[in-house]
Amino acid sequence: MKKTYLALLIGSALAWPVAAATAAEPDVAQNEQNSSTVSSKTAAKTSKKKKAASDDDKVEVIKVTGIRSSLKESQEIKKLADNVIDAIVAEDIGKFPDENVAEALQRIPGVSVTRSNGEGQTVTVRGLTGDYNITTLNGRKLASDNPSRDFNYDVIASELISGVQVHKTPQGHLPEGGIGAVVNVQTARPLDIGKFVMSGSLNSTYNERAESNDPRASFFISDTFNDDTFGALASITHSNYTNRHDSYQAWSFSERAVDIGRDGVVEHSAVRFPGYAQLTSYEDERTRTGGTMALQWRPANNIDVNFDALYSVYDIDSHGRQLSVVTYSESWLPAKNGVYTEVDVAPDGWANKLAWQGPALMDIVDTRAPRRNTTYQYGVNVNWVLDDLTYTFDISSSEAKNKNNGDNKYVVARSGVEAASINWANGQAVPDIILSEEVTPNSVFGAWYTNTDGTGVNDATQNAAFTGTWENDGLVSKVMFGAGLDSQEKERITHRSRNASIFAGENLAKINAPRSALVNFYGHEWWRLPSNALDAGNISNFMGDTKALIPANWATVNMDNLYKFLGELDPAAADLLKTDISKSQSFIIKEEIAHAFVEMNIEDEVFDMPYLLNLGLRYTRTDVASSGHSQNIHNLKFGADGKPVDNSWEAVQPVQEASDYDDILPSLNFKINLTDEVIFRTAASQVISRPSLNELAPYTYIDVKPNEQGVRYYETRTPGLKPYTADQFDTALEWYYHESGTVTFATFYKEVASFIKWDKTSETIDGQPFEVWKPYNDSSKTARIRGYELAFLQTFDDMLPDYLAGFGLQANYTYNDSVSGEKDDQGNEKPFRGLSKNQTNLVAFYENNKFEARIAYNNRSGYYAWDNWSVIGGVWVAEALHNNSTSWMDLGVSYDITDNITLRGDVANLQDKIDTRYLGDPSHIQYAATYGRRFSLGVRAKF
Repeated sequence: MKKTYLALLIGSALAWPVAAATAAEPDVAQNEQNSSTVSSKTAAKTSKKKKAASDDDKVEVIKVTGIRSSLKESQEIKKLADNVIDAIVAEDIGKFPDENVAEALQRIPGVSVTRSNGEGQTVTVRGLTGDYNITTLNGRKLASDNPSRDFNYDVIASELISGVQVHKTPQGHLPEGGIGAVVNVQTARPLDIGKFVMSGSLNSTYNERAESNDPRASFFISDTFNDDTFGALASITHSNYTNRHDSYQAWSFSERAVDIGRDGVVEHSAVRFPGYAQLTSYEDERTRTGGTMALQWRPANNIDVNFDALYSVYDIDSHGRQLSVVTYSESWLPAKNGVYTEVDVAPDGWANKLAWQGPALMDIVDTRAPRRNTTYQYGVNVNWVLDDLTYTFDISSSEAKNKNNGDNKYVVARSGVEAASINWANGQAVPDIILSEEVTPNSVFGAWYTNTDGTGVNDATQNAAFTGTWENDGLVSKVMFGAGLDSQEKERITHRSRNASIFAGENLAKINAPRSALVNFYGHEWWRLPSNALDAGNISNFMGDTKALIPANWATVNMDNLYKFLGELDPAAADLLKTDISKSQSFIIKEEIAHAFVEMNIEDEVFDMPYLLNLGLRYTRTDVASSGHSQNIHNLKFGADGKPVDNSWEAVQPVQEASDYDDILPSLNFKINLTDEVIFRTAASQVISRPSLNELAPYTYIDVKPNEQGVRYYETRTPGLKPYTADQFDTALEWYYHESGTVTFATFYKEVASFIKWDKTSETIDGQPFEVWKPYNDSSKTARIRGYELAFLQTFDDMLPDYLAGFGLQANYTYNDSVSGEKDDQGNEKPFRGLSKNQTNLVAFYENNKFEARIAYNNRSGYYAWDNWSVIGGVWVAEALHNNSTSWMDLGVSYDITDNITLRGDVANLQDKIDTRYLGDPSHIQYAATYGRRFSLGVRAKF
């Protein structure tokens, strides 16, 4: 359906009830003048309106505790909602089902989690990544330190929130921008709790790979005053956590000639094998401190004033230690890597085994990637009820920062051994890597690559909104209308080393140092590093129980002593290792979004079946201002010899560009109670997701060197890009056959258009031909996202004898058969990145008397990760990298020692399975990683 037709239809339907509500208001005012106090009838309406004005409010009321009660309340939210929604509710004050919000979200049908070093960080909804989703806190846009539009959920400790809702179909009052979903995180309010509550927890967590015990603590207090007209709430949490994960990675899969013995006879002219085989152990030191505060005041029955705030500081020090084995002779080096002594080639042309000697080069790599995040939000919300009308005023401000002034380090020291061999056909995810001798600090090491970089992010949002809600007992039961202004400014500051390769082998002549400082290793000359620039490795139990034959340990870089040595070797060259701000890769994107909406509910019966029709129409205007630095193609002038007359074109200069667009977004949600237990839903809507920040940033890259055809290269971006648009249609059938038993089935279909596509055109610039790459909105490309979700919840109290009562099962399955609209070289439709076709969640639990246990299992099938480029047959070819299926299992048990004190134990990642990616065939492993199990033991008290 065309957007204009659906918008016109819904707009016409919305017009007459708004006029009716306006005409009825004077009568309401006259009735109010006849009474000096709020009547019992009005008080009842006020109570009704406070409950019905927003479905989001229902999550905030935590009336019950425990696994079963949490699941039942989540299902009640789903049942009463006007749109298609899924929810998670805290089991108790400060007690969320999972330790991480992102990991809790993966229990919802259609939601999958992406992990960062083993911890859930971002989510995908129905195959759409975070760039296509909107995250709010208490209904307000929340700033994020993620450099894209995605949101990093790991900044919010789970103890701070009371619930999460995932809105899978839009409504007029919900923020636009989420083709995938609108995810609303909620914190508690004191008057909704309604009594004095104080709770706290203290835990110790042990990571078996890092072999570290770490503390985690939380505290929560809430109380009401002045006859329950004023309430105050505060919570705080702090954790230190050491995480380690190990991985194998392979890169550069181009075809290569293999000459055994280097006798000039090429036995195999085109063998495929990785150019680099890498073993890496990452260890993270994570410190997170967060808190919330809420003040709530009800000076009268019809006035509710709320102030709430969230603050989070999350620091991560990530340290990686890598052994990278070089398998071929790099073309830019004056000497060869070694002589191939053995190769076993599989029928598909890939090497099963490779051996070489004299020498076998390798790199020792040390990486540091800190993350210094600060996130906060505060807001004021006022609800004022005047009989059938409720007015809501809301303002908020949020800011997130990732402080990085070029703090990332990637340092490479080159070394080698006499001989090496790699066996990729050992039946393991990790190949056998056998070296002729151990790599210790006393081995020969040379300076190679010393890079410093980093990207700082500043994100600030301000929101102001007004909403009016009119409620009635007639056919039109509710009308909502409102307007608001959102402002978001995200700044990205990129730092880069001036010359990270200045001390590498190809730049020896540029270093002002005596030749005696060089070492010759099989014809390779390096600036030899002193032994104190290397440390003995302390990596044990690499990848857990891997049966692959790999080095037991390897030396690691002592970064402080390395930089000290380079500074003494040549101070001027060492100065080139420092960072400058990369102006061309830094930018500020500011968006000001004005919106207005109208929404109404029509409620009636047909054939004795109650139904509700929710119609919404949302208008938005987006003003975009992009600022940064860019090269100016108009400064490029060529002489008669075809060369630039000067280098003025290389300079970057300040650039500011502005654009705007508006959208009318209709939505329709319909539900009908086929019986008292069965609900059918259907929904149709048009939605948008805004372009990525990278594509909006001003950027130009010019390469004046002509290719073999005499054509030069020019790349640019277009800040005036329009958003992605989508028509979507949903259905759902929900059977609430028991207060503790539910079966739901939902289907979804999204047709996404206006994709942003990079393509090349030909231009002539000052008489010279250029190939120009730039993005544009491609109206010819349409992606289809389609699938279904099946969910089941059952407790077995009524089916089992009393002594077995308390068992329950929650399960859901999602099938997603979607295509991106892109085609590969064979003309086949390519899937979305990160989209699993099948996803399953199972939660089995037992809860009775003082004991509680839960085991949760998540599995997602393999998915397309990204394209890998390799040289095959002399040309560059893009091949899809795929992630194999992954699973995650958690176990938790608790026991109530007294009515107030509970002892709890948890095991995360119980299976500790290997996560793998492959290129082309599952046997061609590009990446394999394990994260280790995490054990937690703690005590929780509540009064």
